[in-house]
Amino acid sequence: MSSRVERVIASVADLPAVDQHCHTLVAGWSVLGDADAPAWRRCFTEAVRPASLASDVATSLGYREFLRAMASFLGEVAREPIELEARVVSRRAAAVGDEPDLYARRLFDDARISTLLVDTGYGSQASTPADFQRTVGRPVRTIVRIESVAEGCLAATGQRSITRLAFTGALLEELDRAVAAGAIGFKSIAAYRAGLDLPKPSASQVAGAFRRLDRGAQARRLDDRVIVAHVVWTAARLAAARGVPLQFHVGFGDEDVHLPAADPSLLRPLFRAPSTEECPVVLLHNHPFVDQAAYLASIFPQVHLDLSLTIPLLGGAGAERAIASALALCPTTKLLAGSDGHSYPEMHWRGMRLWREALGRVLAAEVAAGRMDEAEVEPTARGILAGNSERVYRLQGPA
Repeated sequence: MSSRVERVIASVADLPAVDQHCHTLVAGWSVLGDADAPAWRRCFTEAVRPASLASDVATSLGYREFLRAMASFLGEVAREPIELEARVVSRRAAAVGDEPDLYARRLFDDARISTLLVDTGYGSQASTPADFQRTVGRPVRTIVRIESVAEGCLAATGQRSITRLAFTGALLEELDRAVAAGAIGFKSIAAYRAGLDLPKPSASQVAGAFRRLDRGAQARRLDDRVIVAHVVWTAARLAAARGVPLQFHVGFGDEDVHLPAADPSLLRPLFRAPSTEECPVVLLHNHPFVDQAAYLASIFPQVHLDLSLTIPLLGGAGAERAIASALALCPTTKLLAGSDGHSYPEMHWRGMRLWREALGRVLAAEVAAGRMDEAEVEPTARGILAGNSERVYRLQGPA
């Protein structure tokens, strides 16, 4: 490795990072359980079937890289993967000891994470944002899932019927209340529920959907395509008015995602409509649609993207390819960093450490090829790791 490449990578290594998409910790995170199949394996797959957790995760390159990175952090000598996993789990238990919060803060300090933006809709066993903030010792800001809010509005009607106007009013009131209480953005998981092909429904279509509505089922899991589209467009109009971003899950995820329907280019009508074109949008994850997301960010001023789930699951080589692919079209001012960390603090640590390492290598390759000046590296990386998120979510204001 040349001295110039080493300098470029080193200039990125210590920059602060805003984790712009993550989740809180699971209750009892300090204990991993069986050392032969530790619970954090499930963080390296979106599969839920036992066979995947028992065999597939353990042989994936992303997970093996994670174990080696953890071994280095904990002072363990790298060994064969199966033996290494058990030894890392043992070392981790000793490091956590009787002071789990101090251990978590060591991880977050090492990853240079300054602020975390937390999706509050994930995991019934997760800690609250306030508890998470106390544990990690740094600011935690909240992102509200619009489908969860909509389900709450439906559940609140009990056995009563609900009209389009009443539902829309209740939804707007709850979303506005969340912003007033400190939420700095919204998130949609429409990709899981109805796909991203969500043309704006007419008033009569929405009214008809509510007449046919099974409130009990939709209060548990909102997946009526017309109502999901109505929720998305309603939230986007409010986000435009309030100047808060609307995040969209895009691309791969849990096994109930129909991948062709999770292509971000399907959202083009929302980006072009006069009533929603001022809504700041952040496209999350994006694999295998990184090129499509980058294209959208290059032509729509309000569109940004991140690679949060993509980075830790694909591992080092895949992370570099994804970042390079994104930057081929996406303006450097529109790429945001996030870990999609959840359940265990090592996931936030791994996501942001790998983000920084892969970004450093991608920028070093640009410098080595003469496509970027060395002086451009630090401001570019500083923006991607923190500055872009600080601007998009207006983090410099009061919490």
